[in-house]
Amino acid sequence: MRLLLLASLLGSSLAFLNSGSQHRPLLHRKTTTSIQSTTNDEEPTSNRRSFIGKSVAGAAAVGLVANKVAIEGPSPYMPPPNSLAGKVIVITGGNTGLGLESGKRLAAAGATIVVTTRSIEKGAKAVEAIKEYTKENGGIVNDYIYSLPLDLCNLESVKNFPELLKNSPALANNGKIDILMNNAGVMAIPDLQLTKDGYERTFQTNHLGHFALTAGLMPFMNMDGTDDARVINVSSSAYQISAKGLDLDNLNGEKEYGPWSSYGNSKIENILFTKELDRRAKASGKKLTSIALHPGAVRTELQRYIVGEEKNKEMESGNVGLLDRLIFGIGVYFTKAVDRGATTQIWLSSGQGGNG
Repeated sequence: MRLLLLASLLGSSLAFLNSGSQHRPLLHRKTTTSIQSTTNDEEPTSNRRSFIGKSVAGAAAVGLVANKVAIEGPSPYMPPPNSLAGKVIVITGGNTGLGLESGKRLAAAGATIVVTTRSIEKGAKAVEAIKEYTKENGGIVNDYIYSLPLDLCNLESVKNFPELLKNSPALANNGKIDILMNNAGVMAIPDLQLTKDGYERTFQTNHLGHFALTAGLMPFMNMDGTDDARVINVSSSAYQISAKGLDLDNLNGEKEYGPWSSYGNSKIENILFTKELDRRAKASGKKLTSIALHPGAVRTELQRYIVGEEKNKEMESGNVGLLDRLIFGIGVYFTKAVDRGATTQIWLSSGQGGNG
């Protein structure tokens, strides 16, 4: 928003400078003796103004472009073909957004992928989408793509998941998980909602469910390989909303609820969980690394709670009006596309960055 305001102010300033240089000579037409001298005196001033105006406009344009490049981040990272063959990667929330994009590119590198979804139908579609991607990008046929149902807002479902995974073809080879990507999440739910377990929905989806899932899957993590097993938690810089720390008496919105404060709390919970898990793993000599990351502001389905379910569907179908297109167009400037937003978690899931 600051950049948009700056651009607007610069535009107004340039318009003012241009209008001044165009109309001022007309003020001197009454006295022919002063026309020549005034015009000659003002030519350098007018040129300077023009130069300054163009310089400021140029600097603003460069700044806007540089800012967009910074927001978008590096080009999408693609792991080398077959570099992840034999690796098993579990991705929560793998049917859309960052999770689906991660599944596609990691599968293209040969990994065995298990995506979790809340319904079997969504899981089937995700598996098909990943397989189609691998064929279209390098002609790779990867049949080791699976989906399993998981509802993070139901702790019974979380408790049953390890057994489902154990009995699935995904663990048929060595029975171990190399990467657990805790990716699923919700953002800015407008009103207080409790899960069937009695927990605030953002708290359970973003943190508590993943905490319990990670604990249940720990016996399956491959801590005997050359590289450390990894638990990758998708957090956010929105943790700064909770910069004063967590109110442990308000984790469920007992005292007050805010869509953004709840989201910020869940992200700092991700980070605290990540740090403590990594500390305990290192202290016990386990070959496991826990990492949290901020993907950036990415255009995913998380926005559905901000713009509304109906408007989000309209955006996905492209059936939006001119005003909405303008607003969303501005939003595009300040956000990343999914392929760029997923790059960090794909990079980390590929074993990059070393152990520890």
